[in-house]
Amino acid sequence: RDGPRQWRFALEELPGRLELTLDPDVAYTLWADGAAVAAEPDGRHPLSRGHHALRVETERHLPVEREIEIAGLGRVQALELALQPAWATLRLDSRPQGAAVELDGAPLGTTPLEAELMRGVRTLRLTLAGHKPVQLDLPVEAGAMLDLDAVVLPPADGILELDSTPPGATVTVDQVYLGTTPLRLELASGTAHRVRLALPGHRPVEREVTLEPAATQALSLSLPAQLGTVFVSARPADAELLVDGRSVGRATQRLRLAAREHTLEFRRDGYAPQRVKVTPNPAASQRVDVTLQTVTAAAEAAMPASIGAAGGIQLRLVRPGDPFRMGASRREAGRRANESARRVQLTRPFYLGVTEVTNAQFRRFDGSHDSGRGEGAVLNADDQPAVRVSWDAAARFCNWLSREEGLPEAYVQQGERMVAVTPLNTGYRLPTEAEWAYVARVEGRDAPSRFPWQGGYPPETVSGNYADARIADILADVVPGYDDGYRGSAPVGRFAPWPEGFMDLGGNVAEWVHDHYAVYPGVAEQLVTDPTGPETGEHHVVRGASWRFGSITELRLSYRDYSRSARDDLGFRVARYAR
Repeated sequence: RDGPRQWRFALEELPGRLELTLDPDVAYTLWADGAAVAAEPDGRHPLSRGHHALRVETERHLPVEREIEIAGLGRVQALELALQPAWATLRLDSRPQGAAVELDGAPLGTTPLEAELMRGVRTLRLTLAGHKPVQLDLPVEAGAMLDLDAVVLPPADGILELDSTPPGATVTVDQVYLGTTPLRLELASGTAHRVRLALPGHRPVEREVTLEPAATQALSLSLPAQLGTVFVSARPADAELLVDGRSVGRATQRLRLAAREHTLEFRRDGYAPQRVKVTPNPAASQRVDVTLQTVTAAAEAAMPASIGAAGGIQLRLVRPGDPFRMGASRREAGRRANESARRVQLTRPFYLGVTEVTNAQFRRFDGSHDSGRGEGAVLNADDQPAVRVSWDAAARFCNWLSREEGLPEAYVQQGERMVAVTPLNTGYRLPTEAEWAYVARVEGRDAPSRFPWQGGYPPETVSGNYADARIADILADVVPGYDDGYRGSAPVGRFAPWPEGFMDLGGNVAEWVHDHYAVYPGVAEQLVTDPTGPETGEHHVVRGASWRFGSITELRLSYRDYSRSARDDLGFRVARYAR
């Protein structure tokens, strides 16, 4: 009723239909242009009109690839393909026969056998009771015939369970080291093996052993001891003797020991134990004589001759000897009133810095430190001694060194000042005045030194850094005719040591020491032991000359100065007790 209507239809092409025939006729998968193409119920494959790259894959044949032009529009096209096998034929036998064969871990059969192996690298494993397994990795090519030689299965190893009396003997089999007893060994069966056991202090033993395949054989051997005689004596005679950790009574006796290394340990209350290694000789007796050291003597003997501290500071060990005389004779030229003579005995070994502390070393503690300049000379180079350092700052530096090494701190802070702990511990500190004087004047010498050089005043050769011709334009007291090459301080250690092992004790910069300053009365014959100075005071003692000093008074090693403030010619070196 609404009038005429019009429809337009666009017809869609039917795909072409591919009828695929394979020889042999096996199940397959068809791929077109990389995508799988399923078959329709009539077995034909729909493909759109145009050019296609086909690939046919089967389970046991080589894939086949073809290029094809499909007409489409529902037309049927036939394609016949001949397939090639993707396997090879294997013929396998073994000696002996009857070995079980696995292919890539799956059972395949027993030898002799014939089987098909798919192409690729295949792993065959042959096993037979009483024999070692054999594994073959075979590259398999499609269509090939693999006719292998008979695989020889060697007999299984035998097991040797080896023991010895005493245990721990080294074992060699056919001259090859294999371990120590007790030992479990797998050895080739049916073959004679030479087994040798050896143990220090015992005669070696050899046996010939032949094992059955897959069988276990036990072998236990005794090694006869070889003994040697050792005559042992000790002082004190009542010391206890331990041999390899076992007490055998008094130390003086005759021992019969196995001819191997033994540890003899000697003990007695109040003495340091001592150990000696000895290997008795069966052909000749030996003698061991030991003298035990007291605990104190042993501890001192074990002290290293030198030690290091943070920043590269080096210290040398000083072992004080007989009492020595501090101060100066009244008749000594240049003597001052504060240099009264007194006898001092140092009893504790100590370490003393080889050089004065440098700017670089002090700046590891205080990065802002600046030694500045003095009388036109630079004093702030890394290798020059740190100056313009107060006594309290030097004490704090010593505490920092102690903390760096886990040592007890030798100073504590009271208010704004640092004070020494009592009694002095083994932490880093400033040397006492007595220690400084002992090293500067007595250490390593036959007679006390008067100056930091050999001979009288003035020095005949350049021996240290003192006020000289280079600073004569400013200072009145300079060493006559002397030029050490420096207007201000010199790098530490630039001059020859005096005494041996210590640098610049009598020059370069003066040095803070531990003691508060005091004037001592003339008690020349009274012996003072390990003095550390007064407990309190406004000033601290300063020892040694500096680049500002050039008179006979100041360059003497008995010269005593004092200060409460830092100076541009005053530094320090460190010390500590060794125990």
